[in-house]
Amino acid sequence: MSAQSSQRIFWGAGTLVLVIWFLTPNGNHGFSEFLTAGMVVGLGSLAFSLKFFPGLKQRIPALDATKMSKPIVEKALATTESLIGQLEDITETTAQSVMFKEQIHHIDLDRQDPRLAVMGAPGVGKSTLLELLQGQDSQTENSAFTVMESENPALGDALLPVTVMAADLVVFVIQGDLTDSEHQSLKILQDHKQRTLVVFNKQDQYLPSQRLILRQKLQQRLQPWVSEQDIVAVAGRPQAIKVRRYDADGSCHEASEYPQPDISALTTRLGQVMMAEKKQLILFQTYQQTLALQSQVQVQLNAARRQLAMPIVDRYQWITGATAFANPVPTLDMLAAAAISAKMVMELGSLYQLKFSLAQAQAVAGTLATAMLKLGLVEVSTQALGSILKGHHFTFIAGGLVQGVSTAHLTRIAGLSLVEHFQELSELAVAAPESNWSPEKLKQVVSKVFREHQKIDILKDFAQQGIGRFRRQGGLLEATSSAS
Repeated sequence: MSAQSSQRIFWGAGTLVLVIWFLTPNGNHGFSEFLTAGMVVGLGSLAFSLKFFPGLKQRIPALDATKMSKPIVEKALATTESLIGQLEDITETTAQSVMFKEQIHHIDLDRQDPRLAVMGAPGVGKSTLLELLQGQDSQTENSAFTVMESENPALGDALLPVTVMAADLVVFVIQGDLTDSEHQSLKILQDHKQRTLVVFNKQDQYLPSQRLILRQKLQQRLQPWVSEQDIVAVAGRPQAIKVRRYDADGSCHEASEYPQPDISALTTRLGQVMMAEKKQLILFQTYQQTLALQSQVQVQLNAARRQLAMPIVDRYQWITGATAFANPVPTLDMLAAAAISAKMVMELGSLYQLKFSLAQAQAVAGTLATAMLKLGLVEVSTQALGSILKGHHFTFIAGGLVQGVSTAHLTRIAGLSLVEHFQELSELAVAAPESNWSPEKLKQVVSKVFREHQKIDILKDFAQQGIGRFRRQGGLLEATSSAS
């Protein structure tokens, strides 16, 4: 069956239900019957729309420097500029958006000189290696590079120093077997896909046999993160050696001499890497820099959107709550249906640049209703709020207070769940425009949001807000203790 045929069948079924509902003679059609028809249409649309929503699949490519290309970086830059534009559309021009524009302006896609950062624990000889590399006029095998002094990092910290994050290549200096914090730091560099050379400094302090053993242990511990070729041994500042000298008269005396530094293994490997990978490394670091800025912009955009989304959620929660309060729904199923609104789905989706058709919005609403029923959230919410409201002495002129407050509460849960899920969708759409909402993921979000809003203080505050709202409708009269 084709997609269009499926759509016609489900829409036809929903329309038929509504026609029968309107044309049934001598019928007293209340709010519950209308919601029943709406539920049928919504679930029918859900069945249809699921054919077109295969589920959320994160397609952000797990790129490394070897797979990097200029078009990929250009696309990331364009996406970041688009996000900045969306932020300005919502908040107008702010100091934050101006700063973002300045940052993206400083991202140089045509940079030629690679940047090298040296990091390691205190006392391993970083400063000496920096001086030696800088003293070579930053030339290695005809490949120029800029050596950056890295601030002393807290090894093992998940947050890498700024200079390390900005480097195309990291020289990680050790002076023997890896410590646990050094091993963790190298793992973090690998997680960030940071190109790294491991430099075994002060090798002159070990006997040749000890050097061989240490190198083999390093290779075993670092596989497959670091290749054997990227582990090099140097002596940045060799220890003094005693030299015995004989004078012409036959006398002998001893003196201390310092051998010349030996970093030839490092400079040779740097030259090889720069010759083979320079362009890719620069592009990859530029890409990473762009993604980092993109993440900052996304955080601000999410905050701005959420600020605009909350009044929408508030409006719909009190609309559905007031409707249920004025027209009490006798069954829990209808209470769940009353808590969901396809219009709210579409309005929130539009805010997050997600264009839902009516059928798609009804499918999302159907998923929310199904999730709430299956998770038992309707009963839990009704019972919890009902027990709280028992402490208030009210008589009911029209409608039911518990139904109204519970419906408003469920609508709020639905709205907040949509905000969280749509935020994730909008972020993933950056790298995967073809991704759509995920029913399973949405159910998980509903459960999470509901748990967060079941704290007694939150429920009491919400119940108090509901009482204030419905009192203004004239539907509640407060009973005095002497009214007997």
